[in-house]
Amino acid sequence: MYAFINASSAWLNEHLERFITHHVPSTVFVDSIDDIPQDANHVFQYCDGWELNQNFALLNKRSGLINAYPNSDALARKDHLAAVVDYWTAKRPDSILKDHVPHTIRLTLDYAEYVDESLTAADDLTLLSSLEDNDFREACDREWWILKPALVDCGAGIRLFSTIDELASNLELAEYEDEDEDEETDSDTPVVEKDEDGFSPTLSIPGLDSLDGIITTASSSKPAAPQTRAKKPAYVFKEGGRIPSAQMRAFVAQRYIASICPLENRKWHARAYVLSIGRLKVHVYKEMLLLLAGEDYQPPWENPSLKSSLTNTALQDQDVVESRESMRAFWSIKDDLFPGKTDWKEGIFEQICAISGELFRAAANVMADKFTTLDKCFELFAVDFMVDDRGEVWLLEVNETPAFYQQGIAGPLSLRLMESVVAVAMEHMGVTEGVEAEVRSRMREVLDETGNLAKSNITEIGPEE
Repeated sequence: MYAFINASSAWLNEHLERFITHHVPSTVFVDSIDDIPQDANHVFQYCDGWELNQNFALLNKRSGLINAYPNSDALARKDHLAAVVDYWTAKRPDSILKDHVPHTIRLTLDYAEYVDESLTAADDLTLLSSLEDNDFREACDREWWILKPALVDCGAGIRLFSTIDELASNLELAEYEDEDEDEETDSDTPVVEKDEDGFSPTLSIPGLDSLDGIITTASSSKPAAPQTRAKKPAYVFKEGGRIPSAQMRAFVAQRYIASICPLENRKWHARAYVLSIGRLKVHVYKEMLLLLAGEDYQPPWENPSLKSSLTNTALQDQDVVESRESMRAFWSIKDDLFPGKTDWKEGIFEQICAISGELFRAAANVMADKFTTLDKCFELFAVDFMVDDRGEVWLLEVNETPAFYQQGIAGPLSLRLMESVVAVAMEHMGVTEGVEAEVRSRMREVLDETGNLAKSNITEIGPEE
């Protein structure tokens, strides 16, 4: 077997090679995919999720695995994720997703001056009705919402609001359009300004935007070259904390969960690692992270600071993450966090497993063009969950190509996670030698759709030219 290892977190490469060698001692590791012989029968690839290019094409005439699906937008894009849940639960009102995903409205926003039209044009008028009702309520009695750009990660562009005016105050003003046209710069590269919390945003780029580069049994014409997971330019955040809504356009507004059970007076969420493999089995890794906000929690009507309400560690300085221990092992948290519930951690994990299995099942069935499951692919996702004061779990978002940190408790957890990922991957390839029961048992299988999904008609993926 030949293996090409080039993880997005480079420090993992040597460990991945060690885990693979444990299962297949004769593995030949190469520094470039060009070094893989044409007659190689088995190829395993673990690559940077943003730099796949021709890596998919290597598997067209070989057996093997690569650590990404051609497209996973149905999960990674927040607006597509909301659509998946809406479509699935519309015909399945008893689905666990119905009561464990905050009410989410898909929005197309541009300028602040036209926010009323955008709210009226939404598929669901719940948000418009809620904001209008809030005008007659005290701030503490309002229904609060959280605005999220569909394609941006790391907490950038997220805002809290409870009225139409508050929503509009966060959007780009049309007057900037004329100003920008008159301005000339000496560089084609945009300068990225930090938002109001001092954070320079990055993008969460989805997988292939279309299936144009995929040959199916129904088409005999030459396909267009597939798009790669290339990074896009960062957005420029305007003065006063306004987000570049006219450039982003795709947003979701999610009902904000204000009633929580804080840990050491701080808001937190659980991050689970979910492994999807082939067409289609899904596993949840038992060890999870617990991520805490940088400031003590107060509801948004008392403290509008996003650092109090958002638990994304990307919004925190590294010294704050370390000094305040913003990243912790989920299972090490004290048992009496929820009064009267000593087994709350087990209950949360069981809910996460059930929600994850149902979510991937829904995506594969209702949006297969944007969740392209192939037998020679697998992908590891970081899935974030909020927990309310009753111990009920709520799905927040799905992150593809998650970063793995070497510092603190995240480093050892990442190594154990990768060891289990390799074990499941080798098992999928038919390699059972060296699979240790303890390593394999860290992954709980929550979904097996292999007998339910129709055979994929995708026969080949064309390389980028």
